[in-house]
Amino acid sequence: MKYQLLSFLKGILAGLAIGVGGFLYILMIHYVPGELGKVLGSLLFAVGLFTVCSLQLHLYTGKIGSVYEDKQTKEFYISLPVMLIGNAIGAFGLGYICFAIFRNLDITNTVNNVCLSRTTLNTFNDYLSCMIKSLLCGLCVYLAVKSFSLNRMKPLGIILLVLFVFIFVYAGFQHCIANMFYFGFGNHINLYTFVNLIFVILFNSLGPILGVILFKAFNKQGKVQ
Repeated sequence: MKYQLLSFLKGILAGLAIGVGGFLYILMIHYVPGELGKVLGSLLFAVGLFTVCSLQLHLYTGKIGSVYEDKQTKEFYISLPVMLIGNAIGAFGLGYICFAIFRNLDITNTVNNVCLSRTTLNTFNDYLSCMIKSLLCGLCVYLAVKSFSLNRMKPLGIILLVLFVFIFVYAGFQHCIANMFYFGFGNHINLYTFVNLIFVILFNSLGPILGVILFKAFNKQGKVQ
């Protein structure tokens, strides 16, 4: 019970951290014109995941990859939905705080555009795009967290974490916890919001499978040599 409570509390903090990364991204794309804003926003988003990893907070998308690496304890499996709920509270909570503060400013238009880009699900191609972007985001997050854990607080680990975060943010891949923050910030809650989150959570969860395969192939090749 104590483990689950700790996972829940650390999950809330992780959701807040990702929300901060999302907020920095929104600030950059709103106030810095052109591609430079997108580049800076994508780089600064990494502050969120770096905080999660360095403080060992419980982020669902950072932990789900462990399921595919090896058999885990019963407590760990139970903690996954617990930390996801905590992530949602932290991300949505910070999002709605930002909405309350900035609701009368132009920045809300930028947030709404981000929300619409994620909840426009009218055709098969829209759903397919959402699935692919979510899958690749799950892969990038796994690679970022794994790289950091293998090179904890070393320059290489930090550089790889920032690199993989930059890739998935700049490419427009979808991260379920970041989306929760954006939806809260934009007060963008409708049927498509929940459809999006279901798809993104599912395929964020499947993305790390590709990462595990890559790491195992890399380690096997290294041993052979």
